Amino acid sequence: MSLPVQSVLLALTATAAVGLLCALITSRIARVSMCWAALLAPLAVVLSMAAGLWVGVAQMLIDARVPLLILAVTAPVALLIGVFVSIRSHQQLAQAQAAAEQERRKHEVEAGRRELISWVSHDLRTPLAGIRAMGEALEDGMADDPERYYRAITAEAKRTSEMVDDLMALAGLHSGAVGIAVEPVSLSDVVSDLIEQLAPLASQRDVTLTGGTTTTAEVMGDAGLLTRAIQNTIANAIAYTAPQTSVTVRVSAGTSPGGSPAVTVTVTDGCGGLSSSELEHACDAGWRGDIARTPGDQVGSGLGLAIARTIIESHGGKLTLANTPADAAAPTGCTVTCVIPAA
Repeated sequence: MSLPVQSVLLALTATAAVGLLCALITSRIARVSMCWAALLAPLAVVLSMAAGLWVGVAQMLIDARVPLLILAVTAPVALLIGVFVSIRSHQQLAQAQAAAEQERRKHEVEAGRRELISWVSHDLRTPLAGIRAMGEALEDGMADDPERYYRAITAEAKRTSEMVDDLMALAGLHSGAVGIAVEPVSLSDVVSDLIEQLAPLASQRDVTLTGGTTTTAEVMGDAGLLTRAIQNTIANAIAYTAPQTSVTVRVSAGTSPGGSPAVTVTVTDGCGGLSSSELEHACDAGWRGDIARTPGDQVGSGLGLAIARTIIESHGGKLTLANTPADAAAPTGCTVTCVIPAA
């Protein structure tokens, strides 16, 4: 083997060996610190080329063409190694970020599950304790008005059953066990029907329920689920708005924040507004603020808005909650906005 060819092969071997070693070291460092890995990646190219040139020079350059030949052969190899190291670093960075995000979501889901179990356990205990106490009073003949006790037991049992139904519905939506049909749905018709159905409930609360629409407002989705989502939103507004105020439901066609055609349903009440913390958690499963500690006739399972948000998001939409200001100083109530992609 002639000297130039031997020098080139030795230089090429040295470049490849140092480059692979640098790639291995950089890959190991990337598992600990992506910042250091990004700094060492270009250094791998320099070290690889330096190793090749050093070996070539050490071969006692006799032919003047040897340096140029060595550089021409080693530079592409070193460049490829640098590209490989850079790609691997970016891949590991993306994998690390994805793993961190997955772990964060896992912790959020677990925390939400524990909080939900805590809420539901508390709220189930209250009606069950009442049912047991009233049943024992009836059994012992201590009830001065048995008919009232029977009605109260029925009401508490109904509330408990609705709470369990809501919990099962939310679990089914999150797990994907609830199938979503795809068909044209007129949200204008849905809102009109719901206003008629919920008007008696609003009247009992001394609340005026009004609404209107300026468009047919069709979307593609599951009519039953979308009806439940909007019903939960309106019923929640009726339950928490102040007496002698109004709940207004509006349907309009427009665009989503991304610019695509969308249908917007807004439900505005007169609850007096919420704090920033309450606005942040109002759509969380089981969250109802201080009212959860003082159950009453209007207290539900705390899952209504959570179910509504899950249904809207499963249709590619978004549900948001914000205060409705009377002026710059004080809000008069809250507005729930549901934006759903149009058909």
